[in-house]
Amino acid sequence: MSKRIWFIRHGESIANAGVATSNHKTIPLSPTGKEQAQTISRSIPETPTLIITSAFDRTRQTAEPTIKLFPSTRCEIWEVEEFTLSPNTCINTTAADRKIRVNEYWERLDPAYIDGEGAESFNMLLARAEAVIDRLKGFENGVIVIFTHALFIQAIEALRASGGKEDAKSLMRRFRDLPRYNNCEILKWE
Repeated sequence: MSKRIWFIRHGESIANAGVATSNHKTIPLSPTGKEQAQTISRSIPETPTLIITSAFDRTRQTAEPTIKLFPSTRCEIWEVEEFTLSPNTCINTTAADRKIRVNEYWERLDPAYIDGEGAESFNMLLARAEAVIDRLKGFENGVIVIFTHALFIQAIEALRASGGKEDAKSLMRRFRDLPRYNNCEILKWE
């Protein structure tokens, strides 16, 4: 048996559907996201050896149908959460409201910049992604399913594609041009 890792972006959240939200950690799935979670659980072809989620509600809700389908599979929470602006500045805002600030963040092109309290730098995102990659290397065989977030998946894939040969500023420069992951889209490492 070989090792296969599936990174699955969470289902559509109410924020993805355009609703203003107050706490980025507790954003729930929309009705569409709940349907997507059911569908994705049925697409997993064999019993996973490990199911991983972030601590955010939307990833745990996306994982719930899979966990119910494979009740004997071990489940863990890892630091595979989303990369966000300072949460205190995003209260009662929509993605459209934050668009200008998000663009300004990326245009700054400073991997060490932290947007504010509760945020992390791009360097910190990359360090989290590298830590997850290193941790996954400790598993020899099996199917690992990770319910996570779009920007975290992009960070994982950027690091893998660069093979550690690209500095953070260069990765940040091209980060937003990387493939984007839709809700419940899967990145497979097989």
